[in-house]
Amino acid sequence: MKSLLGLKPYLLRYKKKLWSGFVFIIVTNLFAVIAPKFIGLAIDTMNKPFELWDVLRDAGFYFLFALLSGYFLFLVRQNIIVVSRHIEFDLKNDYYQHLQTLPRRFYNTTSTGDLISRGTNDLNAIREFLGPGIMYSLNTFFRLVFALVAMIAISPKLTLLALLPAPILSYSIYKIGNSMQKRSKSIQESYAAVTNLVQENLSGIRVVKSYTRESFEIQRFETLNREYYRKNLSLGKLQALFFAFLTSMTAFSLLPVVWVGGISVIEGKMSIGGIAEFIVYVSMLSWPIISIGWVTSIIQRAASAQIRLNEIFSIKPDITDKKETFNKNITFTGALSFRNVRFYYPGQEKNPVLDNISLDIAAGSKVAIVGATGAGKTTLVNLIPRLYEPVEGSILLDGHDIRTLPLTTLRELVGFVPQVNFLFSNTIAHNINWGSRDDDALGVIEASKIAMLHDDVDDFPEGFETMLGEKGINLSGGQKQRACIARAIAWKPQLLVLDDALSAVDTDTEARIFEALLQKLPDTTILLISHRISTVKNCDRIVVLKEGTIVESGTHEELLLQKHLYAELYNQQLLEEEILSIS
Repeated sequence: MKSLLGLKPYLLRYKKKLWSGFVFIIVTNLFAVIAPKFIGLAIDTMNKPFELWDVLRDAGFYFLFALLSGYFLFLVRQNIIVVSRHIEFDLKNDYYQHLQTLPRRFYNTTSTGDLISRGTNDLNAIREFLGPGIMYSLNTFFRLVFALVAMIAISPKLTLLALLPAPILSYSIYKIGNSMQKRSKSIQESYAAVTNLVQENLSGIRVVKSYTRESFEIQRFETLNREYYRKNLSLGKLQALFFAFLTSMTAFSLLPVVWVGGISVIEGKMSIGGIAEFIVYVSMLSWPIISIGWVTSIIQRAASAQIRLNEIFSIKPDITDKKETFNKNITFTGALSFRNVRFYYPGQEKNPVLDNISLDIAAGSKVAIVGATGAGKTTLVNLIPRLYEPVEGSILLDGHDIRTLPLTTLRELVGFVPQVNFLFSNTIAHNINWGSRDDDALGVIEASKIAMLHDDVDDFPEGFETMLGEKGINLSGGQKQRACIARAIAWKPQLLVLDDALSAVDTDTEARIFEALLQKLPDTTILLISHRISTVKNCDRIVVLKEGTIVESGTHEELLLQKHLYAELYNQQLLEEEILSIS
């Protein structure tokens, strides 16, 4: 229950509507409790010589107050239920916005399906609490208070008899409520597991089909779905038992009322109209008492859902703008410096990925980074846009520590093409133009020509308006890479990072792309990670990494003369090419 206190700021945003709903709840229940009095008056009128008009008048007043009660109940829903939708909208926006700020390490360990489950199923549970949960809780409270006051006014003795089941109800609600919360949390976790499995299978459906593992995955889904079904059934049985118990307790409370009330009428202590009115009030308490079980279920589900959401909201991004961040208007040239940079992943202090990296890269220069798999190449370039933070040392951009630059400013200066390509399910033009931020951008056509993609797209029936499937499935591997390169250069970044971004294209296309980059972006600093010597040999400088340290640095010719690691890589690739040509 304490977890739901986190919703207070959202409720305060709509306090005027909530207060209006609160007032309307009081009014609707006030009218609802007044209406039965006219039933008692009508019955007492008919228990003696009467005029039809007197009965019609009392019936008219009853229908009038019942109508007014219904109208104000409509206003209640228009305020409180509408507010719940507004808060749901705000929560979804805040949740999605928060997800955008979380670091890469968070997504390395958290499944997409689980995040989707929290943003849909859990948020719906919270919305039900904010709408029906709050409305029926308040409505139940005031209906009980007003009805009890009216009942006491008629007969305190009968009221006491009607409330005999109350202690049993209170204890039952407490005990069963705790059980409902545990089962609700378990259900939501199970739903997340199902969602995650579906998301993974749909994303990897081509792999599933390639390995003919459809039956295996269907069985996995059936197992998880059956577990989800079993947990829902368990909660449903508990709720059914709870509602049946509440209903029986309500019906049981009528027995002593009718018995003792009937004796009072016989003895002349109460009128028939009075006992009829009292029974109507007891009947009016039936739904509020039964709704306690329903509301309890809603609250328990919402509490469990809020706990799961709070788990995400409590995670704070560790890479943010610092106190020393400044917003001065600076023109950057792309000069980059690494100063004694050291980096290791959490828990791996004894095995740093990068160790004592010092490197100066002149503005507008083209620098290649080579080395064996696991040498730290990708980690090094990931530090530039602050996807990770160095544990020691600093990185300077035009003499400014990148930690002093606003994060948005820094990342707008860097065009990044990662190893794993990702394209959105939209048009090719949208994917290329997605990164453009100003009027000085190259544009879709120019960027695609530099990336050697234009001719391929021109052959498509719909050209750049061709819709792509999930992750660009209807493009080849090379086309996807070139589309990602076009996206990175479309807004003319000061610093362009190509992390093995040409591995899926042939050497001729690769050479043409690199030549186009040199011609069209002469002032852009380019960092190129590649395993192909043919790609990097024309760079201004080549940096060789081995086990997280720089072991060689120089031009292609200089490194060949040193006859160390770079020369070995070069000779190895020459040998491979010769073998391929012979075969």
